[in-house]
Amino acid sequence: MSEQEEKFGIGEVAARTGLDPDTLRYFERQGVLPAPRRDTAGRRQYVAADVDLIRMLVHLRETGMPLADIAQFTGADVEVADPSRLRLELLTAHRRRVEDRREALDRALEVIARKIEDYTDQTTNLPEVLKRSDTTIAYSVRGEGPLLFLVGAPAGRGGFAALADELAGQFTVVTHDPRGIGASRMTRGMAAPTPEVLAEDLAALVDTFTGAPATFVGTSGGAVTLLELAKQHPDLVGSAVLHEPPLITLLDDDSLADRASSAFAVATTDPQRAVQEFFDLSGAAHRTGPDEVPPTHIALPELPAEELDKNRYFLGQMAGPSVFYEPDIEGLRRARLTVCAGSLSHHQMARRAACALADLLRQPLIEMPGNHVGASAKPAEFARALVPLLDL
Repeated sequence: MSEQEEKFGIGEVAARTGLDPDTLRYFERQGVLPAPRRDTAGRRQYVAADVDLIRMLVHLRETGMPLADIAQFTGADVEVADPSRLRLELLTAHRRRVEDRREALDRALEVIARKIEDYTDQTTNLPEVLKRSDTTIAYSVRGEGPLLFLVGAPAGRGGFAALADELAGQFTVVTHDPRGIGASRMTRGMAAPTPEVLAEDLAALVDTFTGAPATFVGTSGGAVTLLELAKQHPDLVGSAVLHEPPLITLLDDDSLADRASSAFAVATTDPQRAVQEFFDLSGAAHRTGPDEVPPTHIALPELPAEELDKNRYFLGQMAGPSVFYEPDIEGLRRARLTVCAGSLSHHQMARRAACALADLLRQPLIEMPGNHVGASAKPAEFARALVPLLDL
């Protein structure tokens, strides 16, 4: 007897699928599973195709498909002329739901990871302090080897903690909280966090370690900071890797620019709305391959008060000057810069800007693991891809 012809009792099916017999009977009564054939004694007899269908039901249930849709998929509740087409439609719609849930979980995991990094840093890595004329900049140092500065905006020491740990075996890694972020607390009379001001803070930090050219990695707004550093202090930039600088100025997209301006304009009074609008226009939390585009809108949950306060500052003061920064392309062509973008950032604002910048600098765009937040979400993979780019 072939495997396809072999008959299984309900106990054997339970063992093969992980569903106990009572659950199998329940699904049958509810019309979720078609009733199997029975032997002369009235006992259920399942064949291999029935077992495969039940296993598929388990996967669909675990990923949240409604029971009504599962019943249509299994064919238990209705006879249809073209079951393959119906199943294709049901699976396509369910895949969209699962992808939306996965993106929501990814966003939640990123927040949790940032909090873990923040609290780890607070308890195990007390920062050193660089005094500036109008504020103080908190920074941390770990590892041994050539100096490497990881630069973000708004990402700071916490956001780079995992990546810094991955690189500390080969480099002396310096991370810092940009002014107004983390332990670099906002102070009365502090200058606004424009790329020009952030670059001067970074130059002062570099001067505390070395007067020689240094190596940098900048992500998102931190990449914009490095563009300005290369303009103001070309002597300090030995080489720099720029990951997805979100420069709307390079995209020739008036609609996108208007949407960004609208988000920044309401950040102080309505940070929830500002976060939602910037989330939708940037697409940066999504994972999109070459043939995928980020969804136009996914409603975000209400943010806690702490996150709202952070975004009053980030979107209200820091993001706008970085997004609308205009780089000095001719001057930058003389610097040793490498432009890269996430392999899962396709058709997102920051990757499009990185592509445009690489074209203007007459160099290829380097693919990196993950999406816009790959440096924090995939630190081990990101570090492995990053090290060959650090031409030391």
